[in-house]
Amino acid sequence: MEVRGLLMSLILVGMILLSSPAYANMIRVVTTFSILEDFVQQVGGEKVEVSSLIPRGVDPHTWESTPKEVRLVAQADLLVANGGGLDDWLLPLVKNAAKPEADLIIASQGLEAIEHDHDHGHSHHHAGDPHFWLSVPNAISYVHQIAQALVSLAPGDAAYFEERTNTYIEELVELDRWMVDALSGISAENRIIVTYHNAFSYLAEQYGFEVAEFLVANPDSEPSPRDLARLINLLQGNGRRAVFTEPQLASGTRYMQTLVDEVGGELFVLYSDSLSKEISTYVEMMKHNTYTLLEALE
Repeated sequence: MEVRGLLMSLILVGMILLSSPAYANMIRVVTTFSILEDFVQQVGGEKVEVSSLIPRGVDPHTWESTPKEVRLVAQADLLVANGGGLDDWLLPLVKNAAKPEADLIIASQGLEAIEHDHDHGHSHHHAGDPHFWLSVPNAISYVHQIAQALVSLAPGDAAYFEERTNTYIEELVELDRWMVDALSGISAENRIIVTYHNAFSYLAEQYGFEVAEFLVANPDSEPSPRDLARLINLLQGNGRRAVFTEPQLASGTRYMQTLVDEVGGELFVLYSDSLSKEISTYVEMMKHNTYTLLEALE
């Protein structure tokens, strides 16, 4: 009887919490992937209930939605996508499942894409890099967009959102300064990043590196012998034969390990598309990437 009474009490408490004004007034936000989820949480704090459609540690390029994600979209007050071709699959999902009054923001809107034109095989592939957030100033632009959307949805909480936004942006500005200073010690001849796919253009531009990417756009694509030969030649001419993979790309890691074995190099991990249990926030991710670049190239 005591157990039954305890269970009934817990159920009653749960019903009260779910029907309370505090819970009812929370903004339900759905993002496409975990880095955007972190941005929303940093700005929204206890005023938001935020979910990422793509789980942490999963590659956004290969992920497919299930009925669970459709339900999340249907319940959302605000949807946050990246844009730039990375998560265009969200648009038909929003059209078919989202509430008519739900807002959708494209976090990279207003930022200029870095485009690449590389000769792979017998054709040129021309594509833009959608990973804008790997430059901290671009991440600050994302945060501003998210803050504006939350203020628009809950004007009464504007002061709360603005205070959290200002605090977080101060942290990001300091992070950017620290990265510029820390990475400045890497010599010019070692400032080449060889990665599995085209994800680090904005990091390279902001912090003074040159990128030689393994694949231009789609990390699922099979690299050609010509791609492998091109990067082998590039690495053999480098003093530091460092190669970078990403934790969510298992097949890419295998290819990069093959490349490392061929040139007698070393494989390192940079985060790009997803956070993880070990690296759970954007700030932690960028610090990890900075320390990794220093270890690999300094």
